[in-house]
Amino acid sequence: MKHTGRHTGAFLLLFLTEGDNYGGRLLQKCEEELPVNPIDSAILYRTLKKLEQEEAIESYLNTTDQHKPIRMYRITAIGKKKLEEHQLDIEEKIKNLSFFLEKYNDWKTQINA
Repeated sequence: MKHTGRHTGAFLLLFLTEGDNYGGRLLQKCEEELPVNPIDSAILYRTLKKLEQEEAIESYLNTTDQHKPIRMYRITAIGKKKLEEHQLDIEEKIKNLSFFLEKYNDWKTQINA
C-alpha cells in the first residue's frame, strides 16, 4: 500500500519543537527517525508552504556562517496549538486502528482453527 504522508504536518511541527530547522534537514530527520517514512521532498516542501500559509510556522533567511542564505522554519503559537490538535486526532485514529487489528486477528484465528 502506498503511504500518502497525511500526517506530514504533524511530524514537521513536532520536529520544529526541537528548534528552528531548514527543509533539507527536516527531510533527513523524517528519513532517519520515522519508522515508516512516506515523506519525499515534494510532500515536505508543499506541507511547509501550507503550514506557513496557516501561520503554524514562519520562515526566515539565515545568512550567518553561510555563503548563501538558507530558509529556516520555526513553529509559532498557532503551530503549537495545531500540534495539540494532531495529538488528539492521532490518539483517536490509534483507537480505531487497534480495534481493526484486534477484530482482524480474531477473524484470522477463526479461519485458521
